[in-house]
Amino acid sequence: MTDHELATKLKELADAPAPPPRIDLDRARRLGGRRRRARTTALVVGCAAVVTAAGLTAVSVFRTTPPPAPPAVLPTPAPVAPAPTDNPLVAKASFGWLPEPITGIEYGAGGHGDYALAIGRGDLAPMIWLAVYDQEPPLDRRHDMGGRAVRVPVRVGDRDGYWVTTDARDPLNQGNSYLRWPTPDGRWAELNAYYLALPDLQQVLLRVAGEVKFANRAVPLPLHVTGLPETFRVADVNLWRRPDTDNVPWRAVLQYSSNGALATITVTLPGGRADGLGTPVCTTKNGLRACVAIDHPQAAGVTSQELLNRITLLGPDESKWTTHVISP
Repeated sequence: MTDHELATKLKELADAPAPPPRIDLDRARRLGGRRRRARTTALVVGCAAVVTAAGLTAVSVFRTTPPPAPPAVLPTPAPVAPAPTDNPLVAKASFGWLPEPITGIEYGAGGHGDYALAIGRGDLAPMIWLAVYDQEPPLDRRHDMGGRAVRVPVRVGDRDGYWVTTDARDPLNQGNSYLRWPTPDGRWAELNAYYLALPDLQQVLLRVAGEVKFANRAVPLPLHVTGLPETFRVADVNLWRRPDTDNVPWRAVLQYSSNGALATITVTLPGGRADGLGTPVCTTKNGLRACVAIDHPQAAGVTSQELLNRITLLGPDESKWTTHVISP
């Protein structure tokens, strides 16, 4: 092929139309658009997931779950103030309000129990006994209720208490009524009322119970004793107020045991009787009468007269009585 023929062929090829493309551009654009949208969606979703995860991480860092609330702590019962050591008669509780038939309050401590007794007048004087126990006592603690004792729940002030009775339909137990409730310091209190006839007696006793005050309180007494023998131990101490049986408004009785002997000190207004075993030795001073009886003086280590000489009588005015009864 000559140079002229080659040039002619090249010119013809350049002037000829281009062959149809083997790639469909429109289809390619459509596919490319769909793939681009898919990539964009995936990217957006991926970014959203990252943002969401980061947001959750941020919330977990800056908005921490609050710690669980600490367990509820019940209030610790207030400790009971120690009883004084210079008075053998200490009340664990004291009455507040009392109904009208009551005319006086007695106290007792020792071997026959610690109590306060709200008492009226007459041969069958109305009585409301108040006692405090370290632990909840058995239902029929005296074994004298004559039947199977049961509880009848009742609210006493702000505490859940109960009546003790042999008949759940009769909380007052035929007039020999028992009411119990827990005290603020973790002990148990009990009222035992009898010979008390009043309208709405249940509410009366609930009011009495609701106004009881719980604290060790030394009871004022009409004497002061100096130098009790070291072997003397409190047996029973009572402040009685039974004018219809004693013929005097009140009577204070202090009993001590010593090496098997019993020494009894009785203080009354003139005319009152002396308690105790053995022959009493008595004196009257400052408007009061004091007697001492010791059944075995040799074992006690002191005679009745020697013990009587150590007693100072404070007179009938109760405002001048003392809570500091014993001194070395």
